[in-house]
Amino acid sequence: MTKYLYTDIDYVLSLSTEIRKYSTKWGYLQKFNDKAVKVYNEILLKTGAVPIISSDWKNHWTLKELQEIFIEWAGISTPPIDVTETIPDVTLQRLEEWRAKEILQHVEKYKPDVWVVLDDLYLIPHNITEDHFVYCSRVNEGIKQSGKKDQAINKLNIND
Repeated sequence: MTKYLYTDIDYVLSLSTEIRKYSTKWGYLQKFNDKAVKVYNEILLKTGAVPIISSDWKNHWTLKELQEIFIEWAGISTPPIDVTETIPDVTLQRLEEWRAKEILQHVEKYKPDVWVVLDDLYLIPHNITEDHFVYCSRVNEGIKQSGKKDQAINKLNIND
């Protein structure tokens, strides 16, 4: 069974508490929050899902670099296997709409059996349904906030 976990990074894994940037072999990076990484790793372990990067980070680093960043920098157990295709000329006012379109295009192309989106952008108005979405609000500190881990696990394991 193919399970994809579409992953935004800023405010999901790299939180507002990690504002300092560090010089790394990939350029300047913010740390990923340790608790958020622990929760994310648990989601991956308990579901067998694989990460797909939907974050804007895909516009700054290659898939290979993102894989290295996940493993070496963040300590994430499973590297991303792909990124969503960027729709050109995205404006800040339409960022949520375009993020949702990029994800839905990837879903249509690869047809995973199960998929869930982790994002701090509210994608529900843009055809990402509740069944496929875990809202990681900036105010409540991303994926580490109460109940988000269980939501993601339950949605990814729905057919098990």
